[in-house]
Amino acid sequence: MAFRIKPHETVPRAIARMARKELASARDTVADARQPVGERVHDVRTSIKKLRALSRMVQPAVGRPARRAGRRLQKVARGVSGARDAEVVLKTFDQVLDGAGKPSSEPLARARAALAAQLRERTRPLRRGPAVKRLRKRIARERRKVKRWAPSADSWGAIGGGLEDAYRRAREAMIAAYRSDTGTDFHEWRRAVKTHRHQVHALEPIAPRRMRPRVDKLDRLGELLGDEHDLVVLEQTIRDQQTCFPDERNCDHLLRLISARRFRLRARARPLGRQLFAERPSCFRDHMRRDFRAFRRRGG
Repeated sequence: MAFRIKPHETVPRAIARMARKELASARDTVADARQPVGERVHDVRTSIKKLRALSRMVQPAVGRPARRAGRRLQKVARGVSGARDAEVVLKTFDQVLDGAGKPSSEPLARARAALAAQLRERTRPLRRGPAVKRLRKRIARERRKVKRWAPSADSWGAIGGGLEDAYRRAREAMIAAYRSDTGTDFHEWRRAVKTHRHQVHALEPIAPRRMRPRVDKLDRLGELLGDEHDLVVLEQTIRDQQTCFPDERNCDHLLRLISARRFRLRARARPLGRQLFAERPSCFRDHMRRDFRAFRRRGG
């Protein structure tokens, strides 16, 4: 129950405990040389996303302190985003070729070698040295500041507004993504889905029978949108780094494969998104408020 509200726990205490726990985990993970760099980057980014979801959930009640915390946490995440993107590009490159059953060729082998070199370069600062120490200190500093943005009221009002806002943002982002059909808007939808997912997960104990299946479906949707975004990153890398992909025929073929996979992923995500965000935001809010109050009456 590390990232879930506990029975008999007040809202302020739950928010502060979850935030400090995730920041402690991120702080320790950054310097854990036993883990591969890719795993460390993933774990740190996940912890930061959970923290930002919490800060957004309390922001309507807390105001500026929560908003500032969210911006600081975003900067921390950006400190490892380059390493994450480089790893994603290489992994997705392999998946596209494997999925298409495309045989290896010398130009593709050279392109992959260039991507692997880029990954090694971007992850080098996170293997050891000053960059790791600086990142660890920043995370530790954020842990000490949690009390500044944790809510003071033990009530639905401390979290209800932010919960409804996150649901509305995800719902509207879904509509915008399928209307524009652009990678940017699908990425915005993915981010909004992740925020909503972390908030629902944190509050799952108030109505586990209804909310646990929702978390599972949000996980599936997040995976589909995550894979779609990884393909967007690879596509942009291919277009920006022509020196890695000098063979025009191979380059064009890769881009066609990527486009086809993205189309399939978006088609699979659509019915799941419609199911998850069918309710109006006000209806979702009312359901959550009733569940929260029932949870309190049961002694939660």
